[in-house]
Amino acid sequence: MLALRRVLGLLAASALAGCDVPSLLLTPIPTSNDPEIRAMLSPAPTLPIGDFDYFGVLKAPDEARAMVVAAGLDPASAASYARIGLIEITEKLIADGRDRFFNQPLGDPASIGQIFFDSQKLFAIEPASIDVVDPAADPDGIAAFRRRFFLTLLQRPRVGETNLKVRLDRDLRLGSTIFPAGSELSTGLDIAAGETAPVGLQSGGLSCAACHASVDRATGRMVTGAPNSDLNLGVFIALSANSASSFLRLNKGQIDPFDTRFARTGRRIIDSNGNMVQLPDPTAFEVAVDDLLLRVPPGAFEAAADATTATTKIPDNFVFGEGGMGWDGGFQIGPFGGVAALSSAVHAFEVNFLGPATVSKLVADLDPEVYLGIVLQNAGDPSLRLPDDVRPSEWLHQNFPNAERGALLDLPGYPSPSLFSLNGLVFSPPGEPFMYSVLALSAFQESLTVPANESFENRLNLHTGAVLRGAEVFRSANCASCHPPPFFTDQSIIPNSIMKTSPKRAKGRRILDGRLVESIVPSFDQSVPLPANPNFLTLPPDARMSSNLVLPPGLDNPDGGYKVIGLLGTYLRAPYLHDGSVAATADAIRIERDGTPTVVDPSGIGITGTTKAGRPVDAANSLHILLDRELRSILLANNASDAALVTDGIVGEGHEFYVDTAAGFSFRQQADLVAFLLALDDDPGR
Repeated sequence: MLALRRVLGLLAASALAGCDVPSLLLTPIPTSNDPEIRAMLSPAPTLPIGDFDYFGVLKAPDEARAMVVAAGLDPASAASYARIGLIEITEKLIADGRDRFFNQPLGDPASIGQIFFDSQKLFAIEPASIDVVDPAADPDGIAAFRRRFFLTLLQRPRVGETNLKVRLDRDLRLGSTIFPAGSELSTGLDIAAGETAPVGLQSGGLSCAACHASVDRATGRMVTGAPNSDLNLGVFIALSANSASSFLRLNKGQIDPFDTRFARTGRRIIDSNGNMVQLPDPTAFEVAVDDLLLRVPPGAFEAAADATTATTKIPDNFVFGEGGMGWDGGFQIGPFGGVAALSSAVHAFEVNFLGPATVSKLVADLDPEVYLGIVLQNAGDPSLRLPDDVRPSEWLHQNFPNAERGALLDLPGYPSPSLFSLNGLVFSPPGEPFMYSVLALSAFQESLTVPANESFENRLNLHTGAVLRGAEVFRSANCASCHPPPFFTDQSIIPNSIMKTSPKRAKGRRILDGRLVESIVPSFDQSVPLPANPNFLTLPPDARMSSNLVLPPGLDNPDGGYKVIGLLGTYLRAPYLHDGSVAATADAIRIERDGTPTVVDPSGIGITGTTKAGRPVDAANSLHILLDRELRSILLANNASDAALVTDGIVGEGHEFYVDTAAGFSFRQQADLVAFLLALDDDPGR
């Protein structure tokens, strides 16, 4: 309805301006003879099939062959290339990556299937999934919710869905919140037209696609690589059997296990100093963790076990040409220029619950045995719940020696961090060449291109010349100094003293300073399990660095920094900024004929009136807020009205590079710039 309203508004505005819209859309799209403007409106390069990746640098086949020969290896053997770090980019590698993107469950099998939940196939639709639930055996209504969830999937019409809602049969208690029977719970899950299973849940487990593919609201088609900007991860984590295992990812001051509000009625364990420690009551602790998880806005997540809540929005996967990975750009080295490092980290660091024991003392002054005891005392798999009077690490080693090592490998130097692996672990399932799954995932992500923006608004903006004029504004506002074409990023990291946005995630890697070890990995020609004496490769530094033992430029300062993101696919990326704090609904702002933004519904500006209220975020209006300081002031005030957002640093400040009247630009120019930004797809000028 909102999209239709906007189209009708555009038609009306065009008619008032004397434009014959049907005729206009049949006229040629205006172009420019200016080479700089033409470059902005031209397609970006794409991943070349048949080339080789050499730690983020593309090598033509002849170059790769020469490197193999220079290493004294046989150029006729594919293993020779992998031996020295050359990864051939093939259709098969990309296809294997696509399969893993949609079907491979996240993390080590033990992480989700034993510690967090009680199965890796949580979302498999089976006869038992819809059995009637006895309320006496399900006091919190979680089993009843799962049953209704599956029934909703089976009974709904096969149309495209961008936010699956489940109507509750019974009250559902998560933490101290009760969702009443008869109400609808928004999951944020997307379902492509004609499908039963939500995107990313097709295999029954949770795959990369759940976060990094979404359904187009207008067409019902899946857009691979586009972020799911309203996925309600906080709810799904709170639904787990052992959400308390994620407590080190939250602010220590809000979830200190030794807080007096938690009765000491949990397991009794032996800490690192031989002392007996009574753990907090597992039920009360779980409730407190769930309460904090439910504060995470839809479309956001918190993955770092650093005792700090610093949520960031789910990113897109259009990574070719992007530079360093992660919102801070800290993943820069290794295959595919940091893409492999980040892809591995999702499995080995973000979805890892035992590993943080190696840093719990550093980040939270928490004894590692106490940390492990809290994680395991209410494990999803009852067999993994430790008994009293044991040292958790010893008990775990004796009874589950391969826990979280079914698909994870220790790198040389484990558990010390490196620029390649934040915890010294890498994801590499057995039965395939070392890191093959990660390399395939990386190649697939690099192969993704931003789909065409086929909206009526974009077509109209192209034909009226708004996109062309917007490119000229982009240049005159000096946006290209950080966002040059073809990928609209210079791949640098900007210190947060300049960006002035939320500092929490900006300085997250400061904890690595002085602790980094060399980034050394087994060569890619060896299969897992690795041989007794594996061959190793030392990863070269990024071209802008001389060593892998220091943080990258831009992060090597007390305030940290954020990377300059590429702008291709801006129309798919709302809300904006790293934490998704710049957001508005489609009916919050009306753009007048002269480009003036008129605030119609102030409540639709900010996180409080969009993602947290279950209202879709509009890209165009959100960009106007990003670019206009007067509109931003409304957003800042609205976000500041939510104490939880303020505590978690999701406020909407920073990136104060305004293109508004105070900066000498007209509202028409601002509107044209927004049109240009929304046109940045696979071929912006067409």
